Amino acid sequence: MPTFDTIRQEADERALIRKIQKAVAFVAPNTVELPTTLFDVGGTLIDLKALGWLPVGMVTPDGYEFGRDINKEDVTALGYASAVRSDITEVARSITMTPLETGRKHMLELTLGTDLTAVTQNPTTGEIVIDEPDLPVGQEYRLLILGSDGPAAENWILGRGYGAVKLSATDSQKWGKGDPVQQPLTFDVFTDGEIGTPIKHFMGGTGAVKHKLALGFTAGTP
Repeated sequence: MPTFDTIRQEADERALIRKIQKAVAFVAPNTVELPTTLFDVGGTLIDLKALGWLPVGMVTPDGYEFGRDINKEDVTALGYASAVRSDITEVARSITMTPLETGRKHMLELTLGTDLTAVTQNPTTGEIVIDEPDLPVGQEYRLLILGSDGPAAENWILGRGYGAVKLSATDSQKWGKGDPVQQPLTFDVFTDGEIGTPIKHFMGGTGAVKHKLALGFTAGTP
């Protein structure tokens, strides 16, 4: 007869506890396809730069926050203190990050809501002059965020791919001696018509191969 400790030992799997040690994010226009896999032939990661993805760059240590707010409607009944039925009616998804790098053209286009294709840089002074529009253009982008955890022999790659995101909020930007120039960004997530879902979740790497039994998924055809 099993004891509590033996039941717990069989139920718990310490190797599945993840902590993202390193992460990187990319944005792309909606003309760039969201990848269906993060891995190329042989198990190497795909070349995102070659596929048209543009780096967000370094962010603050708090990294990336993925919001998921659920709204629901309850049905109550006479004589019952608790709801007798509950239905999810809305799931508002968001991503928040604080980029640290300043000056990337595509990131300025994103945060200012304007097209900077015609803006040039003075070759002598290095100066770039940008006119911020009164009303930003709400351009939608694709977004891809990858995280890595563990050594090479037991490495986990987690990813989140978004077919349609739109900048919904920017916090204040401060110029002072204490902190670097930074500005928190919040994105709303939409269900992309082409992809059909709001998010693609990716998980793989040597760690996923080593602990495939604990993950519990049926092995597919290579």
